Amino acid sequence: MLRLTRTEWLLLVLFITLLIFPLQYISRSLDMSTLTSWRWVFADKGPASVFLLLLPAALLALPLSGSDLPEKHPAVSLFLLAVLSCLPFINSPEYLLDSTRYFLQAKYLKVHGISAFFQEWGGEITAWTDLPLVPLIYGILFKLFGETKSVIAFFNVLLFGLIPIITYLIGQLLWDRTTGFLAGVLIMASPYLLSQVPLMLVDIHVMFFLLLAVCTFLYTLERGGFLLTLGAAMAIIIALFCKYSTWPMLGVLGIIVLIRIDTQPGIVIKRSLGVAVLTGLLLGAIFMWKGALILEQINFLRTYQLSGLKNWQEGYAAVFFFQAHPYILLAALFGCCRAAINRDRKIFIIVWFAVMVFFLELKRLRYLLPLLPFLSLTAAYGLQSITHAQVRRYIAYCGVLSSLVIGIWVYRPFLAVTSMSNLKNAGIFLNTLQTDAVEVYCLPQAHSLGNTSVAVPILDLYTDKKIYQNQTWNSEEGYRRAQNGSLRFTWELTQPTYYRDKKYADLQLPVVVISSEPISNMPKHLAEKYPSSRLIRKFTNSSKVFRYQTFVTVFDTD
Repeated sequence: MLRLTRTEWLLLVLFITLLIFPLQYISRSLDMSTLTSWRWVFADKGPASVFLLLLPAALLALPLSGSDLPEKHPAVSLFLLAVLSCLPFINSPEYLLDSTRYFLQAKYLKVHGISAFFQEWGGEITAWTDLPLVPLIYGILFKLFGETKSVIAFFNVLLFGLIPIITYLIGQLLWDRTTGFLAGVLIMASPYLLSQVPLMLVDIHVMFFLLLAVCTFLYTLERGGFLLTLGAAMAIIIALFCKYSTWPMLGVLGIIVLIRIDTQPGIVIKRSLGVAVLTGLLLGAIFMWKGALILEQINFLRTYQLSGLKNWQEGYAAVFFFQAHPYILLAALFGCCRAAINRDRKIFIIVWFAVMVFFLELKRLRYLLPLLPFLSLTAAYGLQSITHAQVRRYIAYCGVLSSLVIGIWVYRPFLAVTSMSNLKNAGIFLNTLQTDAVEVYCLPQAHSLGNTSVAVPILDLYTDKKIYQNQTWNSEEGYRRAQNGSLRFTWELTQPTYYRDKKYADLQLPVVVISSEPISNMPKHLAEKYPSSRLIRKFTNSSKVFRYQTFVTVFDTD
């Protein structure tokens, strides 16, 4: 490394930190992200205000990096940093339609109970390509604390707070405490990740349980014992049943065995076989329960999802240069070089994920999120090439604070005015009406292949009113048009019976119309049913960059 004094290093990092943002902004046309592309988030916001905030953020990182107190209390420090980093996003609206599936599955458990949930998974519960673990957790939360978005958001934030702690433990097991701590900090250097935490999705849970499986497996190889072996097997099963994308990721456990086998061959083989046997028994029991459905889903993923990935790519530039701070990638490259020089075979754990990403051509952000902690571990290992502890911490804190500036000042306002935010705002407004239920009617999408009706469950998430919708969700024409598209699932979801409760059919209820374009008048056949209706509220937020739109108009029918 360059022989610089600590002060020279700090000035160099400050300069590079302030240089990175202009480079990102100038090259924003390269960001092919499909949600928070810099081409869109900066459409109505210039770079000057962001740059003026980045300067004090980088200066604030100086005194923070000068103290080693957080590193002396890593668990508490990392938990607080993670929770505080994503709290600004806790009131973000659900802006991805995938939330619909997880809400419907969770609500089924709340309405019908856990035994019915397990019995009807893949039957009355449309499973699509989902696995049951995360909807099960959401359903239990609904059952215990009520069917509200705040319950989900706070749970996800608390779960996210544990992710850097587990990353720290893995780093400590593989290398040392300092590497683990820096890796835990670097996880927060991604504005995209922070914006995803409160959403009713599964990506944060996949990240958490994948890390938990790797961590418990490492501890089992290190210490042995039946309880650790059983814990590792259960953690692996839980990770497997978060999302199918974790299945190839867990191949890293075999790499860990190969790396550790030189130290104590007999013990490592014995302990890893113990985990494998227990995992196989648990997996066998699950396959006896839903094996046919799982094989059917895997075949569908192979024929539809895998081929569809080629059309749903976002590119590596989007992932590693815009949606995660470039310091992570740069430091990770240093980490690979350092491992090659030191012949440190533990780097093959990270190489496994890199090979998998390139082999499967995974260029979609949500599929790569669970790998961020492992990339952060490599980056932290690379930062150890710098002899000054404060400089290492300064790089990490600059990455985090820069990402917070981008996330809070740019991403959050952009996401707050997407058309999906109208569902949240409408739901809050409906809670103020003096009625127990509302009638919802959906108009077809004008520019998207998606089904407007799947926005109804997201509205349901934000309102405590009962929803009545006298419309069928499925359409042969819609399904045929979207068969090869990413929104095909919107035409395959089954409408829950509680949205067609006949006791509301003849009541004079407020009418909520969800449409892909703003309207001022009630649809014709509804106007005939409610001749004295009047418009009482319109919700017309739109970022104007997405084809699928959800404008909401509320009519009083009295």
